[in-house]
Amino acid sequence: MKFSTMFAGAFAALAVAAPAPAPAPETDSTALEARRKFDAGNLNNLIFKQQDLNYLLSINSLDLGLFQTLGVNNNLDLLIFQELFNVQVFDINSLVRFAQLQTLLAISGTGVFNAFDLSTLNLGGLNLGLIGGVGGVQLGQFIDAGVIPQIGAIAGGVKTPIIL
Repeated sequence: MKFSTMFAGAFAALAVAAPAPAPAPETDSTALEARRKFDAGNLNNLIFKQQDLNYLLSINSLDLGLFQTLGVNNNLDLLIFQELFNVQVFDINSLVRFAQLQTLLAISGTGVFNAFDLSTLNLGGLNLGLIGGVGGVQLGQFIDAGVIPQIGAIAGGVKTPIIL
């Protein structure tokens, strides 16, 4: 076998085994546009259906604009909170989900998530309300009937956030 044949064969094997070049970054604006769309219809247009949760939203001043930003810029699956926005009852499970949303927004407000892709974050599997079977306890029974009109007035003041 000639030296040139061995030399060419060695380079051919090297060329086949070499990794392919990294793909060029996508500069197409349609990929960015698709990510920037947000459909709040499944989240009841970011208004809680349950009056007591709207009351907590108003009292705690949750920044639902930041919630949208996490979905648009950091790829957080916002539909993991779909049940929270559409639930009709005020129980331990909904209160725990509300606390989870509030904690997520508080952490995000510090800027910790700015450089992270949150698409792999699995908050849906965390069901703290299932501990000891207390998740289904209705909290409405503990609310004094005299304060229900005040709760309704405060919850009625919740404005629809600007949807991106």
